[in-house]
Amino acid sequence: MGKRIAVYLIGLALNALGIAFIIHSSVGAGSWDAVAIGAQHYVGFTIGICSVIIQVLVVFTTKIIERKRLQYGAIIAITIRSMFLDAWTYLVFNHLKSPTSWEMQWMYFLLGTLSVGVGIGMYIEAHFPKSPIDGLMLAIHHRFHWSINFSRIVCEGAGVLLGFILGGPVGLGTIIIALGVGKVIQYVNSKVKRILNTEEWVSPKDYRQTDHFLRPVGRKI
Repeated sequence: MGKRIAVYLIGLALNALGIAFIIHSSVGAGSWDAVAIGAQHYVGFTIGICSVIIQVLVVFTTKIIERKRLQYGAIIAITIRSMFLDAWTYLVFNHLKSPTSWEMQWMYFLLGTLSVGVGIGMYIEAHFPKSPIDGLMLAIHHRFHWSINFSRIVCEGAGVLLGFILGGPVGLGTIIIALGVGKVIQYVNSKVKRILNTEEWVSPKDYRQTDHFLRPVGRKI
């Protein structure tokens, strides 16, 4: 249990660090951040309130896909990640000089994208509450038996499309995050699985291969 808690908190901290890097890179917003910013122009709420409303809608969408009860625990993940994000922003990044050259901006952006992917790949394997977007990714992954990478692309692609329709700041950085972060999540998650020994042993004949994941036939993981 202690190892899982550590993995969960470190993952959320790295996720928040990545978001802070991306915000301060000035290269582009994440896809669902672009949705919140675009929605703000229509409803007149703050970006934060719009983000909460969108996250709630994502939770309901996840419920439909999973055919399970609402994942109220997502509030815990959002709260913890927000605390880490505030800590990184106010204690670290506000004391750093903002990057002005395009080289430094893109370095911030790439470090942020990598950190977001590593963080998500870690904390979702701890089997504690997940943020709505990450919960949606896993719901798609389990329901349709798609790889985590492709499931993430679907989630991010939906955000890019909605952000574009609503007039949010969809740019090159947004597209890179949508296409690239899933690869990082999938790779890190496969490593964390081995460390935490989360996969239940069954005989080899009970397994089938799906992308980079082994799934027991007739069982849900």
